[in-house]
Amino acid sequence: MAQSGYTPIVSYHSTTPGAVPAGGDLTVGEMAVNVADRTIYVKNGSSVVVALGGGATGGGADEVFNENQLIVTTSYTLSTNKSAMSVGPITVNSGVVVTIPSGYRWVIL
Repeated sequence: MAQSGYTPIVSYHSTTPGAVPAGGDLTVGEMAVNVADRTIYVKNGSSVVVALGGGATGGGADEVFNENQLIVTTSYTLSTNKSAMSVGPITVNSGVVVTIPSGYRWVIL
């Protein structure tokens, strides 16, 4: 509930676990939140929707679990000076491209 005299700002959001906004849902720089997954997405300068980094989670104050989805549904290019890792098996949907620049790595465990 908003504090008296203030107007709440509500971002594009979903309460459905696993829901990811499509590229056409956001403008460059716009954020979306999946409140069920506690994930924030943004459309980057390449017009690709990416999840912003999140920390580990766990029960109570434990921060020991990093979760990732198992299906790549949107084309993605690794950011400059970044490598990535995922725990698989990972499926890349048909027509989706994952671009890994020369000198960078995507490790799937």
